[in-house]
Amino acid sequence: MSSTNETTIEQAMQQAMAEHNKGNLQNAESEYRQVLKVVPAHADANHNLGILLVALHQSNNALQFLHTALQGDEKVEQFWLSYINALINLDKLDIANEFIEAASKAGFSGPEFVYSSERILSPAALRAKGKFFKANDGNYLDFLRALHRNVYEGYFEIGTRTGDSLVLSQSPSIAIDPFFQLNENPIGNKDFCLMFQETSDSFFENRLPKLSGLKCQLAFIDGMHLFEYALKDFINLAKISSEKALFLFHDPIPWTFKMATRNNETLERNEAWTGDIWKLVHILIDAGMKDNINLLGSAPSGLLAVLNPDKKIITKLEKNYDKICAQWLDVELNENNLLKFYETGVFVKPEVYLQSLEQISFGNRKANISKEWISQ
Repeated sequence: MSSTNETTIEQAMQQAMAEHNKGNLQNAESEYRQVLKVVPAHADANHNLGILLVALHQSNNALQFLHTALQGDEKVEQFWLSYINALINLDKLDIANEFIEAASKAGFSGPEFVYSSERILSPAALRAKGKFFKANDGNYLDFLRALHRNVYEGYFEIGTRTGDSLVLSQSPSIAIDPFFQLNENPIGNKDFCLMFQETSDSFFENRLPKLSGLKCQLAFIDGMHLFEYALKDFINLAKISSEKALFLFHDPIPWTFKMATRNNETLERNEAWTGDIWKLVHILIDAGMKDNINLLGSAPSGLLAVLNPDKKIITKLEKNYDKICAQWLDVELNENNLLKFYETGVFVKPEVYLQSLEQISFGNRKANISKEWISQ
């Protein structure tokens, strides 16, 4: 390659990385691919494109690029780590373990590799080593962004506040929060977005009856970090859900006992707080929904996913709501309850979960929005 071509490639890489650092991932991806058209084995371009795709929850597509980067230069520690972690994202744990061992033989065995080894362990096995399971499988907003590549019959969000999650939606959207503090205009590509500055209890009691015909196909529940509020929101949304519907609860996976307290006034300022959302896992399992729920390790504190809940079970939950709240109100997250939580068997990698949604064709790639919503 001539020095002129080398300069051009270097300039293209600098431009790609600048776009990448700004968060302009579509532009960065295009630039990296242009470099690879000229130099298919370019190690940095392959690696950077790979980690970009991982950030988009596309580790399956990223593997070939990350592997090519590693083959191109096995002396770069980050190339090993990126490939290993992409394998773990896809639950290819045996292969990931083989590469961890290969990396060790190549002289790489620092803290990052210890962390990768721990990502292979189940939450219960991790606790046996005296550690908490910490949700670190990509940020929850990246997971939501991947979900919102599709369009849904109706998207409901409870606890919108800054709008960082709402802005990702391309679907007809309903947002509920008593104190909106939006960072940007949330309309985007949505056909419309209705925003209600009130509590969810007020919305379901006073607003929803006047909005006939609404259907909830996707919901993100991130209001009060107390199980009884989240459970009531779920019941109310499930009653108006589509045949195929997905409900996501934020903050079900605490990584300390302290952050699972019901009283956040006991915490230091800016100290993380999940509240007792973790209880919903046991409540829903006890109600007969184990086959419908999964815990996703999306940073920083996980997501609880409930897919296609049985309306008969929802009716039962509503009927027994007061009894359930009384049963769980004073239960604390202690060592025994934490182990039971880890042994539920419902933990799954976020990317593996996304793949399962694709297999059942959840959501639509093309906007197919019912104008019935607008006519109300």
